[in-house]
Amino acid sequence: MFVAALVLLVGLGFAAELRSYARPDTGFLLDAAARLLGGARLYTDIVEINPPLIVLLNVPAVVVGGGLGLSDILVYRVGCALTLLGLLALAAVWLRRTLPDERARRRLVLLLAFAYFPLAGQDFGEREHLVVACLVPFLLLGASRALRREVGRADAVVVGLLAGLALALKPHFAVVWLLVTGYLVLKRRVPPARLVPETAAVAGFLAAYGIVVVVFFPQYFGLVRLLAVPYGQFLYDSFFHLLVTGPGAALTLFALLAVLALRQHARHPEVWWLLALGTVGCFLAGAVQQKGLRYHFYPSFALATVLLGLVVTDVARPFPNWVRRVYHTLAVSVLGTLALVVAAQNAVQAAGAAHDAERDGLEELVTLVRERAAGQPVFVMSYHIGSAYPLLNYSGARAASRFGHLWILAAAYADALRADEPLRYREPAAMPPSERYLVAAVRADLTAARPRLLIVLRHARDVPTNGYRRLDYLAYFARDPAIAAALARYRLLANVGEYAVYERLPEGAAPVAEAPAPVPGTQDILTGERAGIHLRLRDPQFLMAVGIFLLVLAWAVARERRWRD
Repeated sequence: MFVAALVLLVGLGFAAELRSYARPDTGFLLDAAARLLGGARLYTDIVEINPPLIVLLNVPAVVVGGGLGLSDILVYRVGCALTLLGLLALAAVWLRRTLPDERARRRLVLLLAFAYFPLAGQDFGEREHLVVACLVPFLLLGASRALRREVGRADAVVVGLLAGLALALKPHFAVVWLLVTGYLVLKRRVPPARLVPETAAVAGFLAAYGIVVVVFFPQYFGLVRLLAVPYGQFLYDSFFHLLVTGPGAALTLFALLAVLALRQHARHPEVWWLLALGTVGCFLAGAVQQKGLRYHFYPSFALATVLLGLVVTDVARPFPNWVRRVYHTLAVSVLGTLALVVAAQNAVQAAGAAHDAERDGLEELVTLVRERAAGQPVFVMSYHIGSAYPLLNYSGARAASRFGHLWILAAAYADALRADEPLRYREPAAMPPSERYLVAAVRADLTAARPRLLIVLRHARDVPTNGYRRLDYLAYFARDPAIAAALARYRLLANVGEYAVYERLPEGAAPVAEAPAPVPGTQDILTGERAGIHLRLRDPQFLMAVGIFLLVLAWAVARERRWRD
């Protein structure tokens, strides 16, 4: 039964992944790895704000895919799935050392499998997906130390190296390491002045990685100095606001409250506490990035789901008062609803029955680009990485721009885009260094690559509610004479969804009237209800989730009554 449930969870999540389009980040990083192998210079010919490790980890997928004649996206997905299964097996090994109860171990393995595969959904293959799977063995090692279990030096080193890999991928998650280490020191399970093997391994991995970056990628530090501040302004959301409104915040906070309410009934309290510390650390790491992106918070709500599973299954009855009974009943209801809804979504996706307008628009663009520019350079003007990727991956076109997306422009005018006044672009002399760098890079890329197609995200009306979509890329870049001359070599090919697609004229052809030219925006991005908190009473998925929750709640209440009787 256990093996069948495990295979079902892994198979359902992976099947749903195979039937979906690759994520924009996945597409960009695979493209960056391919360009790196082709001789491009990272942080010069390829602009990426993150350290190089994540690009380097994508290189094997490109090499293997090319050698076997397979899609690098498929190879990357299979590699991620195998990596997650390996890390799940390692977690199972540590659970065997930590938990004497075989049933409790199997339940926790299934909870982790649910978190790694079906729950990951749109975050499959993101750095955070790998980070949380690398950190779970570290949390279980902490639980073993808290229980005074024997921990071998070699085993601790392996777990420490995985934790170091996680922190190298996303340094924000160092807060998890600090919380776990601080907890073990306070409990006097780790001497404060002693360097335990896992800590030495973390420090050694990060030191070696730092040396590699300094020696082989020195350009990274100059790029960070130039772009770090603008990147902090892009998609900015405050830390404290995200603690309340971040993706999965309600689930995370409820799981932590349930732990506090039922901690006295925990059969294995140290496992509870270490997973709770991991949840808190991941939640803070997501919020400190100040972006509000779902994948930033995936580790926290994945661990919160596992924590809720412990609250539901790893408790000793009876509960002495109604408050604890209510918490346990709600935990059962929330976990059951989450499991059923996520399973249904994955089943629909795996069956190919999922449908949305955004997917249709991408498929139309992929078809057009494949027909007109397969194997040729394409330049995409948009603030969103999802405009260029995975479009370029699936169409077989090449990126003409060193940028995955033009986020620097959105960051440069972040304050102006929120203001009521009409948007006014700066003159070159008034531009900050990052904006001047952007213009010079776009000029150089357009001139050198001479892209076959130019894809422009059309701008909306110049009003604050349209946010980043107020940006008129043609109006902005055409102020530069060299860029304007390059744009004059294109004619309008088609309007596809939110994009205008321009095709380069044959050599010697005279400019045409359909050349890219700025025009006033006439439409708004949001219609009807404005952005913000509102009831989704007409959303079928929301109504389905509410219905499932009420049914599970009724079952949980009846079950709790039987326990009391």
